[in-house]
Amino acid sequence: MTGIAVCIALARAAWHPYAVDMSTVKSPCLYGVSCRSLASRDRSRMTMTDYALRLLARYSHGCRLAAEHGSHSGIVFEYACENDPQGIGRFGRWIDYAFLHCARATRLRRQLETNKQIVAGLITERRRCGLPTTILDVASGTGRVLREICREQGSVDLTVVCHDRDPRKVMQGRELVAREGLANVTFAVGDATDRASYLIVHEPDIVLATGLFPLLRRDDAVRTVINLAFEHMRELGQFVCTASRNRDPTASRWDGPLAAPIVDRAPETVAGWMRATGFAATRIHQPPIGDPVLIAQKPADG
Repeated sequence: MTGIAVCIALARAAWHPYAVDMSTVKSPCLYGVSCRSLASRDRSRMTMTDYALRLLARYSHGCRLAAEHGSHSGIVFEYACENDPQGIGRFGRWIDYAFLHCARATRLRRQLETNKQIVAGLITERRRCGLPTTILDVASGTGRVLREICREQGSVDLTVVCHDRDPRKVMQGRELVAREGLANVTFAVGDATDRASYLIVHEPDIVLATGLFPLLRRDDAVRTVINLAFEHMRELGQFVCTASRNRDPTASRWDGPLAAPIVDRAPETVAGWMRATGFAATRIHQPPIGDPVLIAQKPADG
């Protein structure tokens, strides 16, 4: 039973970084899984997460993906969303189940479902009025939520533009929409704090910045995103974002295990910045599990 408990703890630890000094490690490779995935991070440090992943990568498909691509990569993100345990034998699938059902992965799926319901509801409201919809996601990652919406209720009246600063996620997003046949979804590299990211063919009716604000360390960066969204969206357009309250400070999906801590900002504070920018009808939706979601509208005279 002790061995089983250790395996569960290691699988769950794969989502949580604890850094150790690489100089004390004799071998940077375990069970044939290369440590080259750490090349883009600090080469002088390795995390306990990396060791846990390499120990379990022989058995669990999720742990192998995390070991090869990083536990915060788009590939692992998509695998966690699929929530289909895979591994070698019963033991491997059991470890993969633990990997996919840790608190953070469960919270991630719940948050995405909340975001999806809100965005789908906004699209439905516009369709009732006979209006087409252009959506701009300024920190899209692989665009999981919008891809699902397009698969389930997409039509010629819905256009989706996804921007992310990580070119790897942009490339993966392009591969996924090509595989899924989503011709109305496009991906490009862009930074949410850069005005150029908001200059698209048609002014957006909905601008998304979900999962972004907790990853921005400076308040002025958050306010820049709010200002740019307001400036470049259509009148009566909707802005959707998430804040963060009492989250795990290490659970960054933006920069990987050695990233800066998550920044908690009260949704009321973010809502105040949105109103100060000019947004109206600001609403705060607090799901049972996950971050608060804020929705605001640009007035007709905005």
